[in-house]
Amino acid sequence: MPRPKSFDPDTVLAKAMGVFWEKGYDAASISDLTAAMGINRFSLYDTFGDKHQLYLKALDAYTQSVVEPMVKKINTIHTLDELESYFSMLIDSQHACTCSPCCMMHKAAISQATSDEATRWRVEYVQKRLHEGFCQLFQRFKETRELDPSIKIEDAAWRTMIAQAGLLSFAASPIPVQEAKSAIQALISSFRA
Repeated sequence: MPRPKSFDPDTVLAKAMGVFWEKGYDAASISDLTAAMGINRFSLYDTFGDKHQLYLKALDAYTQSVVEPMVKKINTIHTLDELESYFSMLIDSQHACTCSPCCMMHKAAISQATSDEATRWRVEYVQKRLHEGFCQLFQRFKETRELDPSIKIEDAAWRTMIAQAGLLSFAASPIPVQEAKSAIQALISSFRA
């Protein structure tokens, strides 16, 4: 009869996610992972499989703990002013934290998605979730006549999503606050009716 685990798999997975988030897949060694997780190699392999399987589980955990709350936040936005405030909050939070790594999905997209189908599927899923959230947001703006009627909802959603991805990719060395906020103000202004 197997002994019960002396650790919580979700807790140690969150620690592995932090290692992959900071270092990326290639630079994260098994020793880095086991040290951060506080478990030995056998426990890692027994619970999560190999490094690749652990990485995919970490990407899934990132989606649940970071991306889905972001989508929920986007779903609460009902005006262009609120959208600008959302971006201001992202910008301010980057400057408040001195240790923010860039978006884990961005790292996955540039390092693993080109050669690993399972990673690419996860990156594309996150892109789809965010794009859907922004499409719904711009549909709300259209219904309240706040959106310039000449603007296509899908195009506006892509522009906004790309702006967000750009900001998040610079998290470790953020764009200066005033410049970032001015760029976002220009983007938001381009949507106004």
